Amino acid sequence: MQALDLVSIDELVALPPTIFGAIRWNKSIGKPAGDLCSGFNIRVEEHTATQFRAVGGGKYEPIPGTGIWKDVVDSLTCRELPDEGGYHKLGFQVWNVHLNAFPDGRYRITPTLKGTWGRPTPLFLLFLGSRTIDPQSASVVLKKDDHIQSVEFELVQRSRPLATIVSAAVVGAIVGSALQRGRPNTSLAG
Repeated sequence: MQALDLVSIDELVALPPTIFGAIRWNKSIGKPAGDLCSGFNIRVEEHTATQFRAVGGGKYEPIPGTGIWKDVVDSLTCRELPDEGGYHKLGFQVWNVHLNAFPDGRYRITPTLKGTWGRPTPLFLLFLGSRTIDPQSASVVLKKDDHIQSVEFELVQRSRPLATIVSAAVVGAIVGSALQRGRPNTSLAG
């Protein structure tokens, strides 16, 4: 049950602008060494609205310093959520945000992996693939009538193309062979 499931419509409308989010992943991918939140860095950025000035002749140009991306700091809380079947899950909230201004104001949320992760997946399977977060980022616009938004991400294990795996194996064999030839023979036969 989500926190918003316990809130009435009137209480929801009275809430300040907020972004709720979740990240889930299959348990076979592993989990962070600490709590679930310790395995992710969740970056929140705001794109400020571009402002324009008249430059004459009916033309306008952006005012420098407007329409830029800036980090939103000290506004995110993260918590572990109960597992859902074969998936781990965490939730986060972005507080201290405000309604976005026209024409291009918005927020962007970008989670990335960090820290040490336990690996229940056999190592040879990790060689065959890599972990990635899908989507890479999410963008939301907070408006007067739509001031609470949610975003969802999934950490997935993507397989590498066979050509990449084979070429890595060939390079590894060549490098290993070259290193072996460069070592002096220390065997007793001889």
